[in-house]
Amino acid sequence: MAIILLIRHGENNWVGKRLAGRTPGVHLNENGRKQAEAISNLLDRLPFNAIYSSPLERAVETAQPLADKISLTINVEEDLQEIDFGSWQGKTMKQLHRLKLWKTVQTEPEAMTFPGGESFRSAQIRLASCLMEINKKHSDHDLVACFSHSDSIRLLVAHFLNMPLNVFQRISIDTTSITSIIIASEHIHVPYINLIPSEHFAQQMVSFFEKRDSKKK
Repeated sequence: MAIILLIRHGENNWVGKRLAGRTPGVHLNENGRKQAEAISNLLDRLPFNAIYSSPLERAVETAQPLADKISLTINVEEDLQEIDFGSWQGKTMKQLHRLKLWKTVQTEPEAMTFPGGESFRSAQIRLASCLMEINKKHSDHDLVACFSHSDSIRLLVAHFLNMPLNVFQRISIDTTSITSIIIASEHIHVPYINLIPSEHFAQQMVSFFEKRDSKKK
């Protein structure tokens, strides 16, 4: 039963303007780098056992400051990456809003397969399978960070909360927000969704692991 922190990458110049998807070379902007540094400063006191990341630059760059501070290697997981948006990749949001399929994306995503790409359903299966495999690699109460993307994290939350795929768009995932998923054989627990990290959150987590470790003695 690992405690998995899903962390969205930091800000980049494409956020809210253009669908980056799997476009190579999309890097954090200045604010995104500050976000990555800020979250690493809050989380570096926690006893992480592993760090995983989508292979896309913006995710790895968000994970790197934390990995450097706690001397862990980033494990790149292909299946943590963004949805394959096919021919939609790289288009501006204005261009996408004009497409007939945009309504399907917003109101019936379960029926949507991106032209030349993958469907929301197949992406959700890929992501959930990846998280389950990561979970299997770790012991009870291991703490794991997974750096990924907005839609990817939203699909994972919908899956583990058993929400209909058609309503997953209701979930908000902001840049460098934290969503926590605890996977056990008996139950799934989702204590945090889209949490903006704070000193209070870090202190709560430190207290939790201190109590855990004291019980082991």
